[in-house]
This record gives sequence, structure tokens and C-alpha cells, in this order.
Amino acid sequence: MKTLAVLAAAVLALAPQPATAAPTTRTLEITTVPALPDARFVLDGQQLVPDERGVIRLTLPRNNDAHRLELTTPKLEQAGGSIDFVRWFGHGESDQGFTPVLTDLAMRHSRKLQAAFQSTKKVRYDFVDQARNPVPAHRITSLTLRSDSGQTHTLRGPAEVTLTALRPVQHGGTVVGKEVTYYLQSVVIDGANVVNAGEQRVVPNHTSAATFVVLLRSVRFQVRDLLFGKAMPAGVVLTYPDGRTENLDAGADGDLAVENLARGNYRVAVSAAGYSAPQELALSRGQYVDLRILSYVDMLVIVVATALVFAGLFLFGRRRVVRP
Repeated sequence: MKTLAVLAAAVLALAPQPATAAPTTRTLEITTVPALPDARFVLDGQQLVPDERGVIRLTLPRNNDAHRLELTTPKLEQAGGSIDFVRWFGHGESDQGFTPVLTDLAMRHSRKLQAAFQSTKKVRYDFVDQARNPVPAHRITSLTLRSDSGQTHTLRGPAEVTLTALRPVQHGGTVVGKEVTYYLQSVVIDGANVVNAGEQRVVPNHTSAATFVVLLRSVRFQVRDLLFGKAMPAGVVLTYPDGRTENLDAGADGDLAVENLARGNYRVAVSAAGYSAPQELALSRGQYVDLRILSYVDMLVIVVATALVFAGLFLFGRRRVVRP
């Protein structure tokens, strides 16, 4: 009997087993990047609401039917900006991947979709000098910001700017929201760049206001007589880096201080009784500039001195000629 039982068990083991039934359902997972619990979706007419992590997970019948999935909130408002749909990830490279509506979603297998968004925020900006004194915005001709993703914004006049705060990037086989950092490339005052490129930055995802430090310099002019060094009253014509000229008065003591000048290359000329050659001024730090004038008195002294020298040479030459 025992032998018969063993044989029967062997026969049963070798007999064909009934095939395991294939799963009749598939899982659809939708994730918003970044997590957006306020986003809303509609699948075949049924509204879907993400959890606090921005995730929707549901089970659908396994079939080849084309389902319709729509993101009904492609734009969400947030404090100081907005969040805008960019594209779907996990749906291949079809053109529909860049639209809020997918009409060809088949559930032959489980799917993981990511709805990627880009957020923007408004940022106000102002300016101070190195002593933290406010710099009037009307002095700023333009400023240029460049992001770590290669975007460049050139702005003109005092205002606020809308900047990308988060953008979707693929990382390690998934999609994440990456903060965008902007670096200050230039601030133009009077035709000169008054910042060092890349030293100052702003991260819109963390702030709605930025204060930029600009490099302003001071210069003191002293107008003096060329030969005697005496202070002289005079006018000073200052040409700015952008070509604009300004007429300034050095006063009776020939002393003139000019504050809050943009660092850069200037041209200085003196308007006074006499002659003075214009000179170039590279203003990279606070400076003292001595402006010398060849006055009419200097000219007379030079003429007289030259005449005396020639007369002396003439007389000396005659004495040598008549000497016995």
C-alpha cells in the first residue's frame, strides 16, 4: 500500500498543473513635483485628489483601452508668484507629455507618472553702497542676473522681477524640484559696472527681496599753480564713463570733493586762467588728484627766465669772443 501511495503522489506531481491566472488589475501612481496637495486631476471623468505628499495611487483594470487623464490645475497661485505645469515624466517623449491632458494612457502594465511643475516668485531689489547707505534707484541704468541654469535677465529701472524659484530636473532616475540661484553679473551706473560679477546672489525660493551692494568711490581734486603750487580757483569739467559731462566749481581754495562716483574711467579737465591738459582718471578706489595749471604768471615767469638764460648765454659768448 505504501508503494502505491508513493506512486500515486509521483503521478500527481508529474501531471500538468492548472495555469495561474494573470492579474486583472494594474496600479497607476501619479506624483506631483514638487508636492502639491492642491493639484487636481480627472481620470475618465472622475476627480482625483493628491495626498499631502502630492501622491495619487489607484487600481485600474488591466486592458488596452486608452484612458483620459487631465490635470485641471495647470497653474496654481502662491504668495508672490505662481506654480506652472511643465510636462509629464514617465509617459515617454510623445507631444502629449508637454500638455495637461493625456488621451492615450493605456494600462497594460502598472504606471508611474510624475507631473512636473515650475514655480516662479516676484523679487524686489534695492541698492546700497559699501557703507550700507541707500543708493537711489534712478541712478541704476540696468542690472543683469544670470541663473545657474543659464537664464539671463537684464532689468532696467527700479521694479520687481519674476524669477524661476524651482524647476524640475531628472536626478537618479526620478524627477526632483531644484532651487534656482541667480548671480549678479552687472549693475550699471553712469556707464560703468559697479559690481564684481558673480559675487552676489539671490535665491528666489528663500526670499522676496534682495539688497545689492554697489562699489561707489569718492575723489578730491586740488587745483594748483604749476610752478608755485598755489591753490587756484577754477572750474572742473568731469566726463563720466558714459560720456556725460558735468561742470563743477573748485571754489576759491581750488578744493573740490565729489562723492558716490561709479568706479570706472573718467576724464578731467580744468577751466581756469591758464593752460591745463586734460587727464585720464581710472577710479578704482577713493583718490586724491592734484590738478596743475600753467597760469599766465607761470607763462610770464617762464618767458622771462628763458630770456634771461639766452641773454646770459649771449653775453657769456661775447666775452669769450672779445677776450685778448
